[in-house]
Amino acid sequence: MASHEDTQAGGRMISVQLQLESGHELKLTLGEQSPELVTLFRILASRNSDTVTPAEQFLQLPLNNGAAACSFHSRQLVSIITEPPVVVQLEQAETPETAPVATAVPPTVVVNTPRYLIIDDFLGHDEHRDMLAFAMNHEDQFEAGTVVGHETPHRKNQVILSFAETAHAKLLSNRLLTWLPMLTEELQMELFPVRFVESQLTASNDGHYYRVHCDTGADEADFRAITCVYYFFREPRPFNGGTLRLYDSINQGDRREASGSYREIEAVSNRLVVFPSSAHHELMRIRCPSGKFGDSRFAITNWIQISPEPRPDDTFGWGHLRCGVLPAQYGDLAGSSQ
Repeated sequence: MASHEDTQAGGRMISVQLQLESGHELKLTLGEQSPELVTLFRILASRNSDTVTPAEQFLQLPLNNGAAACSFHSRQLVSIITEPPVVVQLEQAETPETAPVATAVPPTVVVNTPRYLIIDDFLGHDEHRDMLAFAMNHEDQFEAGTVVGHETPHRKNQVILSFAETAHAKLLSNRLLTWLPMLTEELQMELFPVRFVESQLTASNDGHYYRVHCDTGADEADFRAITCVYYFFREPRPFNGGTLRLYDSINQGDRREASGSYREIEAVSNRLVVFPSSAHHELMRIRCPSGKFGDSRFAITNWIQISPEPRPDDTFGWGHLRCGVLPAQYGDLAGSSQ
């Protein structure tokens, strides 16, 4: 049986060696159930079949945990060597009398690695200490976290849903908006007019987790553009685990899901981690031996939402930035922007 360390979102991790035409070799690691590995076996099976037209397509596979990628055409694939061995169940091809002729080219598989930014000592010493005191003093306001469209086992932690109304939340959101031009530049995003900033305070204790998900795709979440997670807790750290996994994404046609490759970012007190809200990520399980609320890993998640239309009169949220329209109070300058 594979150990926990040998298992990721795509099942066991498999060492794969691809033999390509002209004697070239490609070595990589893929999840046993990952779409990339299944696609490779399907292509190889179709090339060795007299009854199935080979599925030709352009392939792009991750290397070095997503730090690089190799691109090649499917017709270059000669053989696949896996360690440990993998048994792939492929559907039986239809007989020639009933099998339709393959005319459509399967969609290209593209693996995207999300950009991210880490800022340590994001708040001043007194601000950081005051944020921790706020969380400690409001234990009675925390309630079980939920996820729209998922069952309870998808997430286990506690949140203050009304945290955005507090002065502590506004301190963080205003600081983030001041940094917004730099954040978008680092994430290689266009600077955008802001709709508003969501904010949620989370306490994660013994056994808590949040399975793989992305922060977009449901009602109000459709407007989320940037996710900013601020960590704070007691020192020395009274828990283990709780790292953030940021996954590469697999895009194939209209289908988009987390791949088996990822990078882990450690939760450090007074650290801010910023990444696109569309990126798949996961909170790894936390172990807190004491089980005391005060020993929790606290985090404030801020979602900077993009406005669907220009908001030139906004002062909050830099709504006039890069929207092509200046507020009327700028006089002649407003007319010159048209």
